[in-house]
Amino acid sequence: MKIIGINTSPREGSNSRIALEKALSTAAQKGADTELFDLNSMNIRTCQADDYCASNNGTCCQDDDLQQIYSAIKDAYGIILGTPIYMGNVSSLAKIFIDRLYAVMNGVDFYGVSSKKFSVIASQAAVDPPMYEYIKHNLETSVDVIRGMGFVVEDVELLIGNARENSISSKEDQLNKAIMVGNKIVR
Repeated sequence: MKIIGINTSPREGSNSRIALEKALSTAAQKGADTELFDLNSMNIRTCQADDYCASNNGTCCQDDDLQQIYSAIKDAYGIILGTPIYMGNVSSLAKIFIDRLYAVMNGVDFYGVSSKKFSVIASQAAVDPPMYEYIKHNLETSVDVIRGMGFVVEDVELLIGNARENSISSKEDQLNKAIMVGNKIVR
């Protein structure tokens, strides 16, 4: 069983990346083959909205590094998206990834989406309850799009109060949530 992780944070000591790596290592301990894609270091363009994929069984017209991820999605049992929350929403790299899943949606049978699990781990600096609710709403909207594509959404974890790089490393409760994501995605 293959589980892929999609890291959409540009920072090396990113809290969402640390949580994503924890979830992937947990899945690996349960016997999964894991692979991590770091979108910030890949050549990935935005969706061109040309509907090429709609007429070509989910094949995207762009020949960029996302082709590697499309191939991995086809072979994957589960996907874990790790994103920081910027300006009240998923990162721009996460948004590009979600937009480019349009090709997968147009090739549902080819990619076998309806049997694939999808989890999201998001980390944010805010701890203020009104801001937290706003961000949670925006995150749920993104997840509804993913669910609408046919993925089985397993988990959505929003980890709060992580303003500094590596701050999650000392937060056992949040690391345990990442471990739970890794455990649930392989069941």
